Amino acid sequence: MSVARYAYLNARVSVFSERLLGLEETQALIAGHATPSAAIPAELREDATGTRLADDLDQQHISVLLRELAVLIRPLSGPARDLLSYWAHRFELSNLKVIIRGKMAGQPQPAIQQDLLDMGSLARLPTTELLQTDSLEELLRRLDQTAYAGIADQARQLLERGEALFALDAAIDRRYFAGLARRGNEPGTGAGRLLRAIIGSVIDRVNVVWLLRYRFAYNLPPAQAYYLLIPAGYRLNARQLQQLAQRASFEDVIANLPEPFAHLLAGTRNNTEVTLRLEFETWRIAGDVLYHSSFNVARALAYIVLRERDLRRWRAIVRGRKLPVAPDVIRAALGLSLPERGQST
Repeated sequence: MSVARYAYLNARVSVFSERLLGLEETQALIAGHATPSAAIPAELREDATGTRLADDLDQQHISVLLRELAVLIRPLSGPARDLLSYWAHRFELSNLKVIIRGKMAGQPQPAIQQDLLDMGSLARLPTTELLQTDSLEELLRRLDQTAYAGIADQARQLLERGEALFALDAAIDRRYFAGLARRGNEPGTGAGRLLRAIIGSVIDRVNVVWLLRYRFAYNLPPAQAYYLLIPAGYRLNARQLQQLAQRASFEDVIANLPEPFAHLLAGTRNNTEVTLRLEFETWRIAGDVLYHSSFNVARALAYIVLRERDLRRWRAIVRGRKLPVAPDVIRAALGLSLPERGQST
């Protein structure tokens, strides 16, 4: 059944996977010893010599990612289609945050609009209508008529309590990742264990990074920091996260992580290194799924995760060349100069 159901998707993913950048090719591009291959879309290859602004770079890379995602979604239906569509949903939530911030700051519509990402065929947010609202209150009333009604309710509650914009951003992000975890566990996708491995690694990474940020950058008390975490986990459960939130320092948290995180994060000195190492772990898991499974929607998700990694790397290389900065600085920014834990993907 899975073979027939996912035959077209499997073929598409196999073709697309040939576009992924290997580590050697990435290193050669950083050093300037290679020219971009077909793995980099033609419009992005122009970035290296063009004068495109940083914001335009972001839009171009996201457009490529969303275009390929739309192709992979096309033959799907039900929970599998919903899952892949939802992965792109975070870019639209970024747009919603931009609009809310702009309305709260009293920015004119054109100023807000220029910071929005074009979602293409995957757009669900009524952007034009929201931009035309005269106040934040009217914006939230308009949201009530969309799939974002829950976010509108939450925004009202937080704003009525006088919470800072940070609280609203955190609530939106928390809601998104909780929804992602829920969709990864839904029956009907045909790849439960593999999906849970990929999505679970993302959820675990976000929880660890958020916990460290909330506790030691924002100096939130343990209970509040724990409350703001995603109510889901894969290899880090709620009890473990609650205990980690009680720790008194960054180093204390790292020293008391369970495996495999104790090994993965040993010697990390800051949240940037933590993020990079846990991203490498997600990429390792995605690579295993992509190259060692077949005829399931998890392969498509694995490809999108790795494709986004490559496009982010190419964007960093282009920006590094334009500044310009030394290749070693670019490698460090991408985590490619980390110890052996970060060298395999």
